[in-house]
Amino acid sequence: MTTAEGHRPVDLTMDKTARELRIEWAGGGKSVYGFDYLAAMCPCANCREKRAEMENNPLRVVSDELGPAELGDASMVGRYALSITWQAGCASGIYSFDYLRSIDPGNLGEAGEGS
Repeated sequence: MTTAEGHRPVDLTMDKTARELRIEWAGGGKSVYGFDYLAAMCPCANCREKRAEMENNPLRVVSDELGPAELGDASMVGRYALSITWQAGCASGIYSFDYLRSIDPGNLGEAGEGS
């Protein structure tokens, strides 16, 4: 899998105290993702299915205790992605750098520009 040049990070910081992932991109710019946002946007098949189900059904019954997303572990997947494990949640999320650029909360209106 390849990553667009502007979507390649030159610096990645997982800050457990601030509860955020900070990325400085090769093409310029920086992105900041809160842990709660990253967990809610998990790209794994199960989490995508749950998001789609919630969009189609406004009545949602929550059986698990909800709380802030706490980072369990994070590691690189080749040169194209991060694997993130949440302590009380999903352990299957592989966040490609292209995907992270597309969900950047600071640039959602600009997704795809400069690609």
